[in-house]
Amino acid sequence: MPSRPHHPPHSIRHLPLIIRHFSALLLLFTFLFAACSPDSSQKEQTLFIVSPHGSDIRREFQAAFSTWHQAKYGSPVKIQWPDIGGGGTGNIIKQLDIQYKSRDTCDFDLVFGGGSASFDQFVAKGYLTPLPQKLTASVPAQIHGTDLHGPNNGWVAATMSNFGIVVNKDRMAELSIPLPRTWEDLTASLWFGQLSLADPSKSGSVRTSYEMLFQQYGWERGWADMVLLFANTETVREAGSNPADDVGSAQAVGGIVIDFFGRKHITRVGSHIVAFIIPERGSTIDPDPIALLKGAPNETVALHFIEFVVSPEGQRLWTHQPHTTGGPARSALGRLSVLPQLYASESNLMTDPADPFTLPAPLKADQAAQRIRSDFIGDLIKYALIDNHEELVRARRAIHKAGDPPDLLARLGTLPTYLPSELTLPPPTTSTSTPSPPPITPPSPPPIPPLVHPLTPPSTTPISMTSPTLQTVRQYYKPSDQSLTERNQAAMRARWQNEFHTLFLSLEQAAKNTPKTN
Repeated sequence: MPSRPHHPPHSIRHLPLIIRHFSALLLLFTFLFAACSPDSSQKEQTLFIVSPHGSDIRREFQAAFSTWHQAKYGSPVKIQWPDIGGGGTGNIIKQLDIQYKSRDTCDFDLVFGGGSASFDQFVAKGYLTPLPQKLTASVPAQIHGTDLHGPNNGWVAATMSNFGIVVNKDRMAELSIPLPRTWEDLTASLWFGQLSLADPSKSGSVRTSYEMLFQQYGWERGWADMVLLFANTETVREAGSNPADDVGSAQAVGGIVIDFFGRKHITRVGSHIVAFIIPERGSTIDPDPIALLKGAPNETVALHFIEFVVSPEGQRLWTHQPHTTGGPARSALGRLSVLPQLYASESNLMTDPADPFTLPAPLKADQAAQRIRSDFIGDLIKYALIDNHEELVRARRAIHKAGDPPDLLARLGTLPTYLPSELTLPPPTTSTSTPSPPPITPPSPPPIPPLVHPLTPPSTTPISMTSPTLQTVRQYYKPSDQSLTERNQAAMRARWQNEFHTLFLSLEQAAKNTPKTN
């Protein structure tokens, strides 16, 4: 009987067809997965930003920018905020000086926030890459005569600030202190021991806020007021936000701050407790810029961030109330927008709907004088008034107990001096056989000479507001020969520190020896 032909099982017989179908499906899934998955350009990117802005601003911009970038450019972005020793503008300047000392590249991409004078310094030092005009075209050229773009388009205003006085109404009522309307109101003896001020050598915004006094009153009167303000200060603080914190917690009655620190505490504790006052004709509007650093490692995404910041999406984070359309997710930032059209169409959603572009013109600043003075005014206040703060307070207390004799008050406002013949130092030697002179160490304050009464003005040259003398001071303090900078600055700081130490101790003794007048 012939044997039947052997046939494989049905499933085995159709195995090649199954394999072919499976391979086709696998190929299809692979194609779909590749189409839906991000390629190398769509993976999360990283951006390095140095900024004096607080955690609330960083948090809001980081989250909103990453979402915006994902929608527009196809990838999320993670922002790194390097810790550079506190984040203040002064520390940023020091860090960038180190970064660019021996190279033309930088570990950071952007610098975001700080006074315009600091950014003008960055431009002058060659630290910034000019921005494409198209990128910043939405921001007006000026507001009330103040530039919103830096020299050569080196920076653009991300937001704007004005400056004023934050006060605690409860403490003022308790001490029967009237509401201040001008900067000079804070110099009255009623405010003795009631102010909180910050160190301008560590913060560009603090430096700019003190500049307002010089802009409004001139150099001579402004310096006398500055001395009285620090004499009325209980504690000098490190950060620009600290005075508002002290006022909000009732540790101080008043302080000088940038606007958004004042507004933030009004939001936190209520307008019935805290008020923010812009002194009458006493504040300019100052740009708060953003800029691309030269040699930035992530230039493309850095330019995307600037694009976002000056767009309506970015500007709404500054101005809008939390949880409104486009507004911040958690807390109001209380800043000003650089886009006039936003005020025209969305003011009802803003924390402060007042349009700075249509308000009466603020104080008109001499921007050239501000840029020059910015190079040394922070150090002058630190070494003359802050380092000698204890002696200053004692002198002011003694003068007040003596009945505020006009001659002693006038001497308290003595201008700082500048003596080129005494301060000029020879350049360091370039010889390989002779070592360079050691750096100058500020000497200890000299013994206080016996007081000669009546007090006579010093036979030295005071720093003047006139541009030639102001230029001369800067040329000495920030010479073009960088090898002299540290030497010259050390000599200048030592002189200011010793000069005012001597002055304040002498005035304290003079006041104690003066019969009280009625």
